[in-house]
Amino acid sequence: MTILEERPRKVTILSVGASLPKMPEGTDIVTHLRRHGVDVEQVERPKGKNGIADVIQRTAAELGAKLIVMGAYEHSKFSQDLFGGVTHEVIRSSQVPVFMSH
Repeated sequence: MTILEERPRKVTILSVGASLPKMPEGTDIVTHLRRHGVDVEQVERPKGKNGIADVIQRTAAELGAKLIVMGAYEHSKFSQDLFGGVTHEVIRSSQVPVFMSH
């Protein structure tokens, strides 16, 4: 049996809005990926007037991303209807495949 393993050429960790909290040395995702031989960079972008989903989509297009990996979070029905949601908007408008975890 042959097992093929494909590694990504590059992974970009995108933070939108406030910076990620500082993690204890060696426990952050960037360090973890580098330990496994992944070429990784971290990018921070401001939220912008069109919202977080727009920043995610624009950055993915800018970088030529082949896949978006993100967490999925659901707000209350009222909040979702009133304000929309990043998860819903990314699913609705993504030009590349999206892998989500809830």
